[in-house]
Amino acid sequence: MQLPGPGVLRTDPAHRWKDKYVTFFEIEHSGTFSLSDLYVFLHQWYTKEGYKHWKSGDNKVEDFYLHRISPEGIQENLFWWRTTKKINDYLNYFIKMDVQVYGAKKAEIMYQGKKVKANKAGVAIRVHFWVQVDPYNRWEKSFLGKWKERFYEYLTKNEVESHKDKLHALARRMENEIKQFFELTTTVPMQRSFFPEQGFKWQTPEINEEPVKHIERRGDGRVI
Repeated sequence: MQLPGPGVLRTDPAHRWKDKYVTFFEIEHSGTFSLSDLYVFLHQWYTKEGYKHWKSGDNKVEDFYLHRISPEGIQENLFWWRTTKKINDYLNYFIKMDVQVYGAKKAEIMYQGKKVKANKAGVAIRVHFWVQVDPYNRWEKSFLGKWKERFYEYLTKNEVESHKDKLHALARRMENEIKQFFELTTTVPMQRSFFPEQGFKWQTPEINEEPVKHIERRGDGRVI
């Protein structure tokens, strides 16, 4: 289908009928891991899956980044990523991810007989997924007028439902690969990830480790 004219990408996926909300997941984890490895892991996942920054269209997917350290040396990080992936001329995938790292302290662990710098911290990762119909709003001033919603529903209904299923599967895979990074329990059997768990595998911790705490929430709000 040929769309009329260029348009500007719709970046706030809140349109009543054009933005089809699919699912979300939330993982909260507390333990010892590498903050830099977590950032690299997430960025490589987006690159591998072909997602780009919503505005620039490149791999610099960060919209917001906050880094601050308290006088006591406690670190907090907050970053937001807004990314899209073009499916065809009238469909996009849109992923919104917010990551908060809190209470982070420097730590050292033993890896292959050597001390390795790491962090002891809590982290919350929240990710939302949409299928966007007419993401550039090219049909807003079309001749279809008030009938454009019905026209789009008729034209794209089956295709949109198919892509909602695909994006839902992608969300579950992303969720499970993040769990693999933190060595949490996955919801389905997973092959070994392309990415290393936590960026390293420790042998003898050099700090007194508290029990790992994590909370997981799924798209229906249910706590697992």
